[in-house]
Amino acid sequence: LGRSALSSRASRRPARAFLPSTAHELRPAPQATMIIPVRCFTCGKVIGNKWDTYLDLLQADYSERDALDALDLHRYCCRRMLMCHVDLIEKLLNYNTLERTD
Repeated sequence: LGRSALSSRASRRPARAFLPSTAHELRPAPQATMIIPVRCFTCGKVIGNKWDTYLDLLQADYSERDALDALDLHRYCCRRMLMCHVDLIEKLLNYNTLERTD
């Protein structure tokens, strides 16, 4: 197919609406307790499932080193992902853009 056939085919497609047409289609965000990346940015190891366990170990008076060793996180890139994570979800939930106050 030539360029003209592809461009005419693309022009016949209906435009997709990315926003819901009515307010009842909007769903509130789930009340999550964390926003942590699923994978390490550097090596790609799955770390998202280790956050709750990491916090539990810290509450049980483990040192950060012992907690990360217990989770089998030996690479410093993965350790960085948990140690430097700032849990901002509670602060972000205060700013609900869909809620109006009159």
